[in-house]
Amino acid sequence: MKKIYLLSTALMLGVALKAQQTIDFESFSLDFESYDNDSDGNGAFIFESFQNEISFLNVYDTQWGSWAGYAISNVTDTITSGYNNQYSAFTGGGHDGSSNYAMGYQFGSITCDNEYQSIVSIEITNATYTAISMRDGDEYAKKFGSFNDANGLDDGTNGEDFYRIWVYCEDFSGVNKDSIEVLLADYRFTDNTQDYIVKDWKKINISQEINFPVSKITFSQESSDNGDFGMNTPAYYVLDDVVSVMDPSMSIAQNKFSELSVYPNPVKDRLKVIGESGILTLTDLSGDVILSQEHSEVSNVDFSDLSSGIYLLSVTNKNGKFSHKIVK
Repeated sequence: MKKIYLLSTALMLGVALKAQQTIDFESFSLDFESYDNDSDGNGAFIFESFQNEISFLNVYDTQWGSWAGYAISNVTDTITSGYNNQYSAFTGGGHDGSSNYAMGYQFGSITCDNEYQSIVSIEITNATYTAISMRDGDEYAKKFGSFNDANGLDDGTNGEDFYRIWVYCEDFSGVNKDSIEVLLADYRFTDNTQDYIVKDWKKINISQEINFPVSKITFSQESSDNGDFGMNTPAYYVLDDVVSVMDPSMSIAQNKFSELSVYPNPVKDRLKVIGESGILTLTDLSGDVILSQEHSEVSNVDFSDLSSGIYLLSVTNKNGKFSHKIVK
């Protein structure tokens, strides 16, 4: 494992003293215009502060010379298209003018090793390879907004294309789970002038979106452009400034059922609902009740027969009403 040591700062938040840490990757030693894809086979990049660690998963295949998870990079090329430029951020550098950043490919996970540590925000943007592929198309992937795929055939999208990252969040116990949708390109607007590919840094405010302390994050990608072997859009994204908080007052036991957790979201067949007992209600966006039943800490809701769309799920009890938007 490659360990990188960081400094932490203490912040007074409320009445408790919390230590805050920002992983900006600047302490990682790289030559100019270079990258480290963990070809040494360490399995992760680990950033250590005091006695706590946050690890960024990497899987390197020595047979094929390929990698997945995360690489650390400072490549600035925003012009060259194609696979040979797979380590460049479309912003031309790290967040806020810095040099280094983490390049994500295919899957990825970030994990805290301490129950009192949680990730509160991350900066995200497009990789150059992915952005140019979506903007112009290439040998394998379509040009976003086009009615045709890379082979010139009608792909049935009517040009309503998108590329998004799903950020799956868990607490340290693995009991509470939820997700955040981050769109890195969206061509589904009625007014085509609103279509966009993200070219700047975009902040994911995890602590504002998720109702429990997040100790583990996993990432997956989804695109409107798919073929026989999966997604045609190059499966890259870029991260920087991963901010975590160390809060000694935080307790898994206290937070276990403090809010409602749903997983997976988006859902295909069955949705697991975890939280304090009450009345579980599922409605569509028109307010029509689809399901109403007793909920006893853990429920499984069958979505297999429901149409694709957005639903509202809530559990109501003596402590209030806890709700989530569910994507099918």
